[in-house]
Amino acid sequence: AVELGFEKLLLKDETLKCFFVGNPESKYFQSKTFSGILKYIQTQTNKARLKQSGKNGILIVEKIKSMGEVWKFLKKMEESID
Repeated sequence: AVELGFEKLLLKDETLKCFFVGNPESKYFQSKTFSGILKYIQTQTNKARLKQSGKNGILIVEKIKSMGEVWKFLKKMEESID
C-alpha cells in the first residue's frame, strides 16, 4: 500500500478505504503510480471509485471481506502499473 502512495488503509463493513497522501500539491499526483491507479480503476475493476473528503483523496473499494482480499486487490493494482 505504501508503494502505491497510500498513507492509511481502513477496512470496515466490507469496504476498503485507501487514503492518498494528504498534500494535494504533492508531485505524487503527477506520477506514473497515480496515473496507473486511475487507469486500473477505469479499466480493470468495477469495485472501486475515487472520493474527495476535504483535501484528502480516498480510493473506496466495495466488497472486500478480508485482509487477504485487500492484499490481492492491491497486488493486482500494483502489477498493472509496471
